[in-house]
Amino acid sequence: MTRKPRPAVALMVAASVVAMTALAGCGGRTSAPSAKNPSASGSAPAPHPVVRLSADGDALVPGGPPLPLHLSVAGLTAGQALRRQVALYIGIVPDKVQIRENGSWHDVPLQWTNEQDDNGEFAGILPLSYRGKARTRLDLRMFTADQRRDSVDGRTPAVTETVAAQMAQDPRSPDIHPSASAARLRLPVDPTHLTVEVPQILRATGGGPPVEWSVKVRNAAGKRTRSDLRVAVSLAPGEIGGSVRRLHWSINRQGHWTDLTGRTHVETDAFDLAPGQSRTVRIRLALPAGAEASSSDQVGAVLFAAVTAPWWPSDPEQPTGVTHDAQGTNVLVAR
Repeated sequence: MTRKPRPAVALMVAASVVAMTALAGCGGRTSAPSAKNPSASGSAPAPHPVVRLSADGDALVPGGPPLPLHLSVAGLTAGQALRRQVALYIGIVPDKVQIRENGSWHDVPLQWTNEQDDNGEFAGILPLSYRGKARTRLDLRMFTADQRRDSVDGRTPAVTETVAAQMAQDPRSPDIHPSASAARLRLPVDPTHLTVEVPQILRATGGGPPVEWSVKVRNAAGKRTRSDLRVAVSLAPGEIGGSVRRLHWSINRQGHWTDLTGRTHVETDAFDLAPGQSRTVRIRLALPAGAEASSSDQVGAVLFAAVTAPWWPSDPEQPTGVTHDAQGTNVLVAR
């Protein structure tokens, strides 16, 4: 005779079956995933690099303060960053680009490339790994000298310059295998520029009284005050192989004349120029005794002047900087 389980026993058996099934299900979830379902492993696809570019300030002021730029990079592991660079393309003529590292600024080497634009651009290549870590933000600043713009009907047309950034996988060239690019940044350019006026010719007599030479610098256009400007003046001999060591010259500083004999270069203190304002620098020069003219166009000395700035390393031989070219004057020996 077959024995039938009691109702209580039947309930216990059913509960045991349910529990065993649940345990089996848990074991299935902790086992290795099927090859047909790779997403079940929880591993996400490799991140896509993203480059963003931004700037502080609403306009680029040539010859003015440096323009802060910021590069942010996302989606790179430390290992990927070791094999990638980022190229910063600059559509103007930069005097200097610097990157901030360890609390101080360092120059970024620049090279010329024709790949991005028919007119060519300057490019700075920056590694995306620093001390074994991937860089997520790069703080930069750009210095650029004065750029004159031709006026149309008495008005200076609106000008914009561009800066772009592109990630590259080949450190030798920023134009090979680009993996990510930032949108090109357009920078309005303030049309402010400086004018430098000097006399065309001075005449001095050897051993005679000094003649005065003046340099007038004017903030001729724009709406911005130009700050931290200096006037750099250089004295050069009038003939090849000549010397100006014995030539007496001096500069007027706040109403007092400072002797510069034996020197070939001088710079003024820093000053500011509001729109429309000007600054005049006065120089006195006396030719030494014995300087006699053998012709009407014999040059005894040459004076050069240009506007420079603290960040510009002025060349004593012929200063340049905020203004493109030094303005010069020939000092002729009077007969």
